[in-house]
Amino acid sequence: MSTYRVLAADLAALGLLALAAGHPALRWGLPPVLLLVLLATGELWLRVLVAESVAPAARIGLGAACGLVSLPLVAVVLHLLSAPVRAVPITAGLAVLSVLLGAGTLLRERAGRVPADPRLARTLVAVAIPVVVALVVGGAAAIAYVRLPHPPQQGFTSLALGGWAASIDRPVTFPRAGLDVPIRLSSTGEPRTVAQLRVRVGDRPAAAPRPVTLEADTTRSFAVHVPAPLTGCLHRIEISVGGASTVFYGRGPAAC
Repeated sequence: MSTYRVLAADLAALGLLALAAGHPALRWGLPPVLLLVLLATGELWLRVLVAESVAPAARIGLGAACGLVSLPLVAVVLHLLSAPVRAVPITAGLAVLSVLLGAGTLLRERAGRVPADPRLARTLVAVAIPVVVALVVGGAAAIAYVRLPHPPQQGFTSLALGGWAASIDRPVTFPRAGLDVPIRLSSTGEPRTVAQLRVRVGDRPAAAPRPVTLEADTTRSFAVHVPAPLTGCLHRIEISVGGASTVFYGRGPAAC
């Protein structure tokens, strides 16, 4: 196959790749199109870098490896240029790379063309058939698995520091009056229930437990008053609601 045809196939596949990436209904065609892009780009790499004929099986393997290397190469260049590393910029970067490789190949062929191996096309077809079968069988199995009934996910309750407390990255120094610590309480996949809110400073309860209502599939934020530790020594401070808890460390205003 001539370099012009390889380059044309590569650019056409990249155009289909960009089109499929922008339309969710066409994303089923991404794997075979991406495979064609990798093989065509890899073939252009080989035509630029290798001056002698290569056995068809080895050529396909080397081409696939070169094509795979092209993806992180384009991503790194986009990152260095402060461009977003997303589907459309990567596709455009691969197109630019393919044009450069094609131009380099054409210049090299003018100096001295390497004779094509007639077995390459037959070997490529022999490799493509099991790949296509694997994609069809694997895709059908994946679609069947997604459509099969699955057991419901287990519900859970999560508790996290919120507001200013979410940025705590070192022990907090408490004023004598204590602190109102904002927390974020979430319930997912569990029915409405009532749990006990507890605050512990060190190994002792800081206040009596109080009931908190956990609504189903909701997130709420509120403040919890935490009294100041008795001394300036480091204390572990835990706020818990039922089985969920969050922890930070603090010091009191008095000397340690």
